[in-house]
Amino acid sequence: MMKKSLTGLLCAVIALSVLMCGCYYDGPPKDNSPEPAALDGSYIGDYATLEFNGDGRSITVHAMPGFEKLTGLPEGESDGTYVFIYQNGSYRRDKSEYFRIMIGDETYQFRNDLGVTDEDTVAFYTPDNDSEIIFEKQK
Repeated sequence: MMKKSLTGLLCAVIALSVLMCGCYYDGPPKDNSPEPAALDGSYIGDYATLEFNGDGRSITVHAMPGFEKLTGLPEGESDGTYVFIYQNGSYRRDKSEYFRIMIGDETYQFRNDLGVTDEDTVAFYTPDNDSEIIFEKQK
């Protein structure tokens, strides 16, 4: 009786392992298109301007009063770096889950709206996910 129970349990564990391996994908979303170019130029929103210098890393945030309360980012002009994130690693902006800005020793992470963010628009949600903040590229 004990041998049958152990055999049944072992079969169930093996079956579950096979199912999980076949259905679970831990990598970033696949895309057959070329990776988009790094953001470059000024993107203007209601409470701030984000300036990307085209290197895929550096950013200057020009935050007006009220932006700090929405995002936690400091008021005024701040130089820093940015990265788009999928799970725990950097990834292309059009398929990333998060948008992270680092200024000094502080890190600010936002949920990226990957259905909106593209070469002309940067869109992310406030930390409490109550509001979407959209920045349009200045032409």
